[in-house]
Amino acid sequence: MVYLHDGSFEGVLSGIYKMFHAKAKINEGKLYEASVYQQSFFELTLNVETVREHAYRVAKSLYDSFGQEGFKCVYYAYLAEDDSYGTLLFRTLKQAYKLGGQAFEALGVEDIRRLTQMANKVSRESHLLLGLLRFSKLENGIYYAPFEPTQNIISILAPHFEERLADQVWVIHDTKRGIGAFYDKEQYHMAPLDSLETIQYAQDEVAFQSMWKDYVKHIAIEARRNLPLRRQHMPKKYWQFLTEMK
Repeated sequence: MVYLHDGSFEGVLSGIYKMFHAKAKINEGKLYEASVYQQSFFELTLNVETVREHAYRVAKSLYDSFGQEGFKCVYYAYLAEDDSYGTLLFRTLKQAYKLGGQAFEALGVEDIRRLTQMANKVSRESHLLLGLLRFSKLENGIYYAPFEPTQNIISILAPHFEERLADQVWVIHDTKRGIGAFYDKEQYHMAPLDSLETIQYAQDEVAFQSMWKDYVKHIAIEARRNLPLRRQHMPKKYWQFLTEMK
């Protein structure tokens, strides 16, 4: 049986709830996002309704059974946007509940290792972008930071900047997915956000960017340039949003 969810994290957890209550076998139950699943003539499908209560019960069970780190692993792996995630999570949990509280440390189990690897990719990129994200002051006084991450990490970054930039109005814009995190000095909220055709910077921002480029240029020591090392710590795919690299 193939269970199909709506793509949300609550949808995935609702699917897991349905599969466990149906006593699906580890090698038979499959869970996919409905929009990406390619129908097979030989497979039966079931559309799973996203039920918040069901999702909450699964989330609580994960937290109670495997602690904060276990739940974090499950959520971070979801943000990797891998089509195999739902089925892998089901297989992982089938084994993890038998292993007990430290199950997510059992990297000798292939499914657990794969799920952990997904989560680690998300963790590494979010940690990297906490240092690479660049905010620019717009003409209207809002601080704007566009980026294009490989993983869907905007929900990880937003709480960090809510704490660090609590006295500013800002927007973090995932241009790849068309999502924005908007902060109004009280709380942040997520909403769809199209790419901006033009960006009107504040006058002092234009001057600051110019000075910053000059500063980076003048402190650079040509004889010690190490491009491979730079790409290792600051991958080229992020350069388009760095002021000093424009």
